[in-house]
Amino acid sequence: MANSIELSIVIVTYKSKEYISRCIQSIREATQGLSFEISIVDNASGDGLADLVHAEFPEVILVENEKNEGFARGINRGVKLSSGRYLAILNPDTQLNPEALKILLNFLENHPLNCIVGPRTVDEKGGLIASCRSLPHIGNIIKYPLSLLLQGKKLKNPKRYLLDIWEQNRTIDVTKYNGYITGACIITQLDFFKKMSMLDERYFLYCEDIDFGFRMRQEGYPAFFVSEASVIHHSGRSASQNVQSPSYFVDAYIRYIHKNFTFLHGIAYEICFFLFVLGWMMEVFLRRERGQTSILLKTLRCFIHPYCSTNKANSYGIKEKDANHCSSS
Repeated sequence: MANSIELSIVIVTYKSKEYISRCIQSIREATQGLSFEISIVDNASGDGLADLVHAEFPEVILVENEKNEGFARGINRGVKLSSGRYLAILNPDTQLNPEALKILLNFLENHPLNCIVGPRTVDEKGGLIASCRSLPHIGNIIKYPLSLLLQGKKLKNPKRYLLDIWEQNRTIDVTKYNGYITGACIITQLDFFKKMSMLDERYFLYCEDIDFGFRMRQEGYPAFFVSEASVIHHSGRSASQNVQSPSYFVDAYIRYIHKNFTFLHGIAYEICFFLFVLGWMMEVFLRRERGQTSILLKTLRCFIHPYCSTNKANSYGIKEKDANHCSSS
């Protein structure tokens, strides 16, 4: 029996009240003629978002977590409630252009392979935000001197390791360029997402989309960047509400390196990443942002912890009671 619901949309929120109304309204406009459902998993925002959703969008399935359980776990919880043929994962600070969903769903209809699709993302002024990026690799380092040479311009054609600085002006399978689709907007078949074991919940925030993209490439499934569809993304607005975001970011990258890299590649990349974090810490220190400097200083233990753990598998587990995941054991 065919699914009566064509599209299930899952959104995880954390202090996103400022953006959620625009997001849901854009969904309503973009789903004209489609049967759909929206599930929102709120990570204990405490900002009145739940009351707003109940009052203005009673059709939304709302899950109110008692604590912040992270992005990946929130998405997976929403997916388990979903019943549509297709699944869309959206950030709460996105706004769909009216034809975006139909373009992406039509693309999936014409490509019956197990795959995922994602749109072109832009900021509120129309500026490009890279929505397909290169998977972490030591070869990515080349993009930094190349960016200086380009002086703000973008590459006209996609290149391996350089998707971040490409114009993103045509539809491609990003896995052919060692790339992935960012998690701001992803659409796929619901059953396929479950077949891929959904998102890895060991990532509290950040890198869960990179890890999913890595697994897609390892399994040989395509991931299509569809340039004809576009979404406005107020990038990073929700994450910026959490002062611990820098520690989550560093911790997530270390987890990704130790999970997916070979030993020598991991050592080389981790050294480069360590230097990046030191530079980041120096930058905020010079700006006299003492709070952020202190948080970044504490993240340095992330580089030590995986090697000190007697149980490597457990060293990547999430300890919700610990605000700084780098110190979990």
